[in-house]
Order: sequence, then C-alpha cells, then structure tokens
Amino acid sequence: YSTHLGNEPDYDADNPSYRGGQPIVEEKYLTDAFTREAVDFIDRNADCPFFLYLAYNAVHSPMQATDKYMKHFAEIKDIQRRIFAGMLSNMDDSVGEVLEKLRQEKLEENTLVFFISDNGGPTAELTSSNLPLRGGKGTVYEGGIRVPFLAQWKGTLPKGRIYRQPVVSLDVYATAAALSKASLPKNKKFDGVNLMPYLTGEKKEPPHQKLFWRIGTRAALRVGDWKLLRQGKRAVGSWE
Repeated sequence: YSTHLGNEPDYDADNPSYRGGQPIVEEKYLTDAFTREAVDFIDRNADCPFFLYLAYNAVHSPMQATDKYMKHFAEIKDIQRRIFAGMLSNMDDSVGEVLEKLRQEKLEENTLVFFISDNGGPTAELTSSNLPLRGGKGTVYEGGIRVPFLAQWKGTLPKGRIYRQPVVSLDVYATAAALSKASLPKNKKFDGVNLMPYLTGEKKEPPHQKLFWRIGTRAALRVGDWKLLRQGKRAVGSWE
C-alpha cells in the first residue's frame, strides 16, 4: 500500500524494526508508525517529565508515498515530485498529530519542541532546489549544512520570531540539559550552548563566535560572517 519508484537498493537488509527491544514486522507506513508510537509514548508519560526523540526517515530515499497522499497531489505530473510531495505532506501531518497530542494533554506550556533536519538537500531523486544556497547534501557549502531549525515553547518563546544568529544542532543537548537541570560530567567540555537566553532576548550577543564542520576530508570554519572551507575529496584540497 505504498508507491515505489524504480530500481532501489535493498535498504532493509539486516535492518529489522524493533519495538521494546524485540524485532517486529511493521505493517504500517513507517512515518505513520513512528507517529503512532510517539503519540502513545506521550499518552503514557503525560504526568511526568519526559524526553522524546522522534527521528522520521521521511523525506528520504527510498521514495515511497501512500496511495492516500499520492491522490492528494494527483495534479503533479512529475511522478518523482508527486511522491516527494506525498511523503512531505504525510510527515507534516504527523508532526501535527504529535503537537495536537501535547495540546490535548495540556503540555504545550511545559514542553520545548525542536524540529531540525539532518542535513541540507537535495539529491536529484528528491526533485527539490536548494537555491539560493550553494551545494547540497554532503558538502560544507551552506546548501549542505544550513537546515530548518525550529523551536516551540508556548508561553515562553515568542511566537513567529526569526532568530538570525547561527546556531548548531549541538545546542539542542545543551539547552535540554540546562532546562532539566541535568548533572553533566565535570571533566568534559561541550560545544553546544543553552539557547534559551538568546531565544528569549535576554542575551543579545551571538551564541557562537566560531562554528566548525567536518565531513571526511571536507571541512569548514565560520567566524562571524566569514567562512573558510575545503570542499575537495582529498586532504590537500583547495581552501576557499
């Protein structure tokens, strides 16, 4: 009951789905299955502090969308683009289900929600454009490392605000640890920072003076508005 496209590699070889530590045969479309489990987790833990890490595999290859969402975008003639739109819309609705569950449990004002992508896109298979950013997934150009990063905490974070200073995914850990008053190892240095005073406007300076990236031999350093990078596949690649 999902739409497949082309000759795809065997993504699920030796990669079973687990629930409660036991391998299972999942009958649902995986995006819907993840949503079902997330909503159930919130339902079971609504009366105590919880941490939920929900990692959708959509929108990612293999490109597969359900018939329901394919019908939603029947006007899109490009079959690859239609599948992409169906997968994206399915994930969007799923995030909505999770947020609705927080509303139902009256947890919106006591829950910090982050939404972040794993890397920049696109690949040719996904039929998307990264413009005006240069490069895409696997590069250290802005198109490879600048991704959607949203935060919601009703009653604490201002609604609809755009924060324009560079932040990084490492900040999620630092922010969550600070808010939960977690006891962190004292002999370790963490690269992330607690974003709350910056997002609320308490602190005006940028959270980071420097940011670093490395993907194999590709590397980048950002200081203020300047960025130094090496995109070559060899360690002696040219610096830009």
